[in-house]
Amino acid sequence: MDVSYVVLCGAMWSQFGDEDAGHELIRALSCSDPEVRILARAMLQQAGMHSKALIGEALANKQISPVQAGLCGFGKNKKAKLTPSDLGSLPPRAAA
Repeated sequence: MDVSYVVLCGAMWSQFGDEDAGHELIRALSCSDPEVRILARAMLQQAGMHSKALIGEALANKQISPVQAGLCGFGKNKKAKLTPSDLGSLPPRAAA
């Protein structure tokens, strides 16, 4: 799984509520690449309340740990802001 794929999944999830894309973001939370994990968390946070049910379901099904759910802002009233300039700050490999 790479950063570009996670960005596309994040867009599909937040803009259209595509459940497959949301599940891919959940899967990305366990990726070995830390950039992918961070981006997946940001995308889930950016979708806000839309992601709460998905994260809760993944937590209940033991697809993610309570720590991962907490890092996504589950149970908090915090919403991450991911801007195009954030993507520019990623290493070249990740931004491509």
